[in-house]
Formats: sequence, structure tokens, C-alpha cells
Amino acid sequence: MSLQLPLIDTETGAAPIGLEYHPDFLAGSDEERLLAQIDNSEWLSDLSRRVMHFGYKYDYTSRSLDESARIGPLPEWLAQLSHMVREAASEKAKRLLDPQQPFEQAIINEYLPKQGIAPHIDRDCFGPVVATVSLGSAVNMDFCCDFTGNDYTQRLEPRSLVLLYGAARSKWQHGIAKRKFDICNGRKVERKQRVSITFRTIAEAGPSA
Repeated sequence: MSLQLPLIDTETGAAPIGLEYHPDFLAGSDEERLLAQIDNSEWLSDLSRRVMHFGYKYDYTSRSLDESARIGPLPEWLAQLSHMVREAASEKAKRLLDPQQPFEQAIINEYLPKQGIAPHIDRDCFGPVVATVSLGSAVNMDFCCDFTGNDYTQRLEPRSLVLLYGAARSKWQHGIAKRKFDICNGRKVERKQRVSITFRTIAEAGPSA
């Protein structure tokens, strides 16, 4: 039944349906303020890269989330950013976001050169829209779809916002290759420190499928 979802944007011939990209989502001053706030917060070393959890702490071992993982509400600076994300979202994305349910979980990841994240689909314990704000260095995010054999690369620039919903959220894997540079417009571009802030709603209070 779910395989009947359209998977590819025929206007571009390649992009996943439900991949929504907003360059220049933030002003430079907003980026500086957020990075300063993050620098004054405490990192965890649960993974090979440094992370922070807000709202709920995701269990990377069991790949699940339950009510015992609740930390508390998002701090005000993250709550404000999550409101900005909702305002920037397209009408398609907004229709999937319950206006009575705010983003309840945020994960902040630090990516240094040669760090990345394996291709994956966010677990079913999270809601239908996943939103990520990028700070610092630009990076290529790679998408692949097992159903079609297609792949696609989206350049995530600093201060940009990317939302995943529909097929891009549920049928396409996304990841960041572990390397020191990316190819952009035929040129090698060295990576530097990148920080991502990912917002999610919670779909269920229990283990994910």
C-alpha cells in the first residue's frame, strides 16, 4: 500500500518527493548566537561524534524511545528556533504537523572533517516531519532509495533548513559520508566543523518498529 507513494520529483528528475530545502533560513547573526549557545552547553560522547539531546534522549542501542527517555521541555532558545522552522515550512509540511503538537525532541550533532552518519531512515517512534538546521560548514547529504535504485545529493549550506516528509522521510535513506571533503560543482571543497540541530515530534510512547 505505502509503495504507491510517488518517490521522485518528476520536475527535477531526481529529488525525493518530500525533500524541502530552504537556503538562508537563518541570518548570520542568528547562526552566531546559536553556536555561542551550543558552545556553552554540555556535549555527550555517546557516539564517535559529539551530541546533545533535548526533550527526549534517544537510545542508539535499542533504537527506540519511550516515556522514560523524557528529559523535559525544550529550552527557550530551541523552542524559539522550532517555531521559526514551523513558520518556514511549506503548506504541505504544515498539513502533516499537528498545530497542537510542538516539536518535542531535538538532537544536536557535531560533525568534524572525516565524520558522518550512515544512511538511515528515522525510526517510526518519530513523527512524519523531520527538520534539520545546519550551522558552520556546508556538507553533502546523500539520499538513496532501495525501491527505485535512485540516489540524490543535496548540498546543505550553513544557515539552511531541510525538511523531510512523505517519501523522503519514509522511503529514502539519508546519510553523510565520512570524508574530509565534498565534491561541489566539480570542485573539491574541504569540510570544517558543522553543527546540525534536528527537530522531531514524537509519534508514540513506546519502542519503535
